[in-house]
Amino acid sequence: MITAAGTPLDYKSPGGVLKFRQADYTIEQADAANDAFDRDVKQFLREWIAQGTVSTKSLEGDGDTEEFVEHGALRSFFKHREDAFERLLEQDHIARHLLRPIDEVYFQDDAYEPLLAKFEKRIYNIAAHREHLEVPFRYSPFSRQGAHGDTLQLTYANGDQSNEDIGVYFGTRRTDSTALAILAHQLRWEALAPSELPIHVITEGYMDDSLLRVKTITEQLGEQSITQPHCFVIQRRHAADDRHLGAALLIMNPEVPSLPQRIIFCDTLRPGHQPPWWDKFKGKVDAVFPQPEGYAPASDRLEDGGVKLQRLHDGVPIRHQDIDCAFYTASMGRALIQLVKADADLILNGSIEDIVGQMTERMPEYYEQPNQPKEPNEVRKVNVARRWNTGWQALKNMMQNRLTGLVAQLSVSSDQPLEYS
Repeated sequence: MITAAGTPLDYKSPGGVLKFRQADYTIEQADAANDAFDRDVKQFLREWIAQGTVSTKSLEGDGDTEEFVEHGALRSFFKHREDAFERLLEQDHIARHLLRPIDEVYFQDDAYEPLLAKFEKRIYNIAAHREHLEVPFRYSPFSRQGAHGDTLQLTYANGDQSNEDIGVYFGTRRTDSTALAILAHQLRWEALAPSELPIHVITEGYMDDSLLRVKTITEQLGEQSITQPHCFVIQRRHAADDRHLGAALLIMNPEVPSLPQRIIFCDTLRPGHQPPWWDKFKGKVDAVFPQPEGYAPASDRLEDGGVKLQRLHDGVPIRHQDIDCAFYTASMGRALIQLVKADADLILNGSIEDIVGQMTERMPEYYEQPNQPKEPNEVRKVNVARRWNTGWQALKNMMQNRLTGLVAQLSVSSDQPLEYS
């Protein structure tokens, strides 16, 4: 079992580094908390049914309320209410459990699988079917969900359990759009402070879309007669057919929007001397920034700022596979933003080796010191914690959005003229 001391962190600063320690939180405590949570959810569903919103007889056929509560009521609640998740989060005991910090979570075995309550799993699984209600990493793939939202263990025809697969475990589930939006918000927050070089954070579309966005913004700056170089930090998936994420840094001169002053691409995999994405990314750069015939292509300015953090298929079991490129690239993007603020001249004129060294120095969650990553097991613990805390942030955002909506409704109501009888 692992935990991180203190409250959930979002890695907005170098100080936001998770310190792991052995916790006193036991499986018995986790079981007791999970049992209490299941009781709270079932009581909430009983009260919802008692309000006459649904008929157990019409939905389940036998009219047995307790049977309905135990199985189909939660999915029916989500079916009948657009704000089902938000309503659950308005219940103090339910919200407190879903939003518990990582040091109140019991992680099982060597897969670092959080021990979740039965109805907690169902909530995450059912909610994920509705856009923007995903709690990142906590729900199972739809193919592994049963009729009532339970997570299924797939079996072969002979009754044997199927082999492990990516996505089965908490630590091997892919980064969804909700998680990417949270990471993007953190990067934008990092870039808000004043900087000698203006900084833009680009997270829209795939990598070629992001490059096109950079060019468009630079053209607009030029039309405003701005001459100062601008820095663009990108965190985005490579392409629709490539779910891997990368980070990039471009320096653009608004007077020459057709040709980047500098292009640094930062990947998390370095299997050999030339990254596997090299030719593909060069093509993307040249497609967005075509140069006149007889001139050197823009991609000649491409520099490799990649690091070897991600370890895939290195003889480890599937439950230990590393698909955490979203967290790595977010940390790289954050470090690059900090580096632009700290040493603009290095970004403009320094060697790529010095830039990578300074970047990794600003990634203490993953690096012992510049260019020296932590041991794989320590890196994995950090990513497990970041996965849990990203879900925590998604739930917190739901609560804040609900509160904002209610305040807006009250504001509209207060603007209505009073009627006197």
